[in-house]
This record gives sequence, structure tokens and C-alpha cells, in this order.
Amino acid sequence: MRKYLRFVSQSVLGMLGLSVYILADTFFIANYIGADGLASLNLALPIYGIINGTGLLIGIGGGVRYTLRHTRGDENADSVFTASLLMGAVLSFIYVLCGVFGAEHLARLLGASGTVLQPTTVYLKVCCLFSPFFILNNILTAFTRNDDAPGRAMAAMLTGSFANIVMDWYMVCVLNAGMLGAVLATGMSPIFGVAICLTRKRGYHIGKHRIFEEIPKISAAGFSAFIGEFSSTVVILIFNYLLLSLAGSTGVAAYGIIANVALVATAVLTGAAHDRRTLTKQTRRGVVTAVLLGALFTVGALLFPQQVTAVFSKGSAELTALAVPGLMLYFLNYLVSGVNLLLIARFAAAERSRDAAVLSLLRGVILVVPCAVVLANIFGLTGLWLAVPTAEVLSLLCGLYLLYREKKSEKTALQAA
Repeated sequence: MRKYLRFVSQSVLGMLGLSVYILADTFFIANYIGADGLASLNLALPIYGIINGTGLLIGIGGGVRYTLRHTRGDENADSVFTASLLMGAVLSFIYVLCGVFGAEHLARLLGASGTVLQPTTVYLKVCCLFSPFFILNNILTAFTRNDDAPGRAMAAMLTGSFANIVMDWYMVCVLNAGMLGAVLATGMSPIFGVAICLTRKRGYHIGKHRIFEEIPKISAAGFSAFIGEFSSTVVILIFNYLLLSLAGSTGVAAYGIIANVALVATAVLTGAAHDRRTLTKQTRRGVVTAVLLGALFTVGALLFPQQVTAVFSKGSAELTALAVPGLMLYFLNYLVSGVNLLLIARFAAAERSRDAAVLSLLRGVILVVPCAVVLANIFGLTGLWLAVPTAEVLSLLCGLYLLYREKKSEKTALQAA
């Protein structure tokens, strides 16, 4: 039990580092750049989510495949690492091209105009240019964690996060570099994590055996992680559209605060779910961990919503009035979302990629979007804040059905044998 708790806590702290990149930006931009800067960050957040989702797809997918092959005694397990690096290089190149040639077009496509167009374009361009480091950091962190070095992976992520906070402070507050300084701090931060992962004796190396055969398998194993990030992008866009009609730009700003704080909770629960112990099917312990962490986040949001909101609202009464009840209602989803993440990780680890993808799509997009539209039309802003909790409960029911079907299939197979 002690070993399990140590491993999970290290995985959680490591994944927590991922979310701090954007959370630190949110704090410094909201308090030192102003409303236009915060609006620009929220508009650019979907692109960051796609880049980060790509890293998670390759990192988690590659880590799962490497662990499966390594535990089976496969001498060519290193080819998974090589395939992951190849995927990361190709996709990073595409993102860099988008940043160089299409940043302003992306900004307009996301809804930026007027005074927020220029800072949004700057943030998107630099974020895309640094995408190779974001993706490589995800890959190396996942492989390091699955290579029996969760402490090193945790140190890599937390060091990068701490560096981001320090550089954000220096760039934005001391140098007064504005949005450019904020995104440069975020872009350079993963370099520290990459360096820490590389400065250790590793069990994984470059392999050359049937590299291209691993690419679709890595994609399948990590697809659920990517869908989680991509669906967040879709949900943000839908929520922004609905909030503009319900509460105007202040409602969008309130959602920006809630969504960025929620990144922390989601990262922690993802770290608890996507660890090597899932492969041993310690589901009971995992469920207890997920429920306790989710309950902790929900209780925190119910007890301290004003304190959390005040960190980002700069004392705006109008913004606080919208963000406080929104935070309390939105965070109810964490009572069950941790269990859903655990089920997704378990399906992926058991090579049931289709079930993992189905559950990811249900909780990420398929159920959230109609819940948001229907509940917002019936109950207004309150209904919109309850859309995600409602979708998580419905997803849990579907996930439990998939688990029941798996158990029934295994039992039938044993009886037949």
C-alpha cells in the first residue's frame, strides 16, 4: 500500500506540473497585463490544448506500449521509443509551420479581433514555435515514469513548472514584456524538464525494429488522452458561444477562470489514473484514490470559491458574481470524473482501445455539448455550469456498463476453456 501511494503521489505531482504552465500565465496576465491579455490567453488556449494533447497521445500511448512489450520480455521494446520520437518530430514540424505562416489566421478563426487580435497572434505564434519542446517533454516524462523512475518524472515536471513561474514573474513583472514575455516563459519551461529526463541512465533507448508498425498502436493506446484534450477545445468554444449570449464577455472571462483552475484538478486526476499500476489492475485502490481526490477538489470549490476567484479577478465584483457560483457548480463533476479517467486508463492498459476511446468521446464531447445546449436553454447560466457534471455522471454509467461487459466476456471465455 505504501509503495502504491508513493507511486501515485509522484505521478500526480508530475502531471500537476503540466497544468501550472497555463495557470501561471493566467495569474500574471490577469493581474499585470489586464482584461485584453486574459481574453487573448483564453482564445489561444484551445491551440495549446491540441499541442499538449498531441504530447499526451504520444507520451501516454508510447509509455503504455513500451511497458506492455517490456514486461513481456520483448527485446525490441525500444522501437516504441523511436516511433514516439518520430511521431513527435513530424507533428511538431506541422505545428511550427502553422505558427510561422498561420498564427494570425488562427487567431481570427478563434474569434480574436480588435485589441485582442495582436496579443492572441503573438501567443499562438510563440506557442506553436515551442511545440517541439512541449511534445518532447510529454514523451520523455511518460517514458521516464514507466521506466521505474516516477520520482525523476515528477522532478522534471515540477522543475519546469517552477521555472515557468519564475520566468513569468521576471518577463511580465520585471521586464514588462507583456504577452510576448508570458508566452516565452511558458515555451521555455519544458526545456528544463527535458534536460532532467535526459540526465539519467535510462532503460529505454533508440531501437530500429519495425518502427512504423508501432505508430498506429501508439496512437490507439494514447487516443483517449488526446481526445480528452481535444474535447476540452471543443467544449471551450461551445461554452464561449453560449456564455456570450447569456452573460456577455464577462461570462466568458468567468469561464476562463473556472476552466484554468479546472486544468489543475484534471491534471492531478489524470496523473492518478494513467500510471503503471493500472496495468496490474489494482482497480479498487485506484477507485478509492480517484474518489478521494475528486471529493477534495469539490469540497475545496464549495468552501473557498471566493478565495480562488479573487486570485484572478482583480476585485471585479461583476466577474466574481459570475465565477463564484460557476466554480461551485462546475467542480461537482470531480466527484465522478476521476473514476471515469481511471476506467479509461484501465481499458487502454488492457488493450481495449475502442472502449477507452468511446468513454473518452462520451465524457469529452458527445455528452457535454448537448448537455450544455439543452441545460443552458432550460436553466440559463446555472444549467450551463451543470452541463459537465451531468455529462460525467452519464459517462460513468456507460463506463460501468463497458466494464461489466468486459468482465462477462472474460468469464465466458474461462468457462469455454
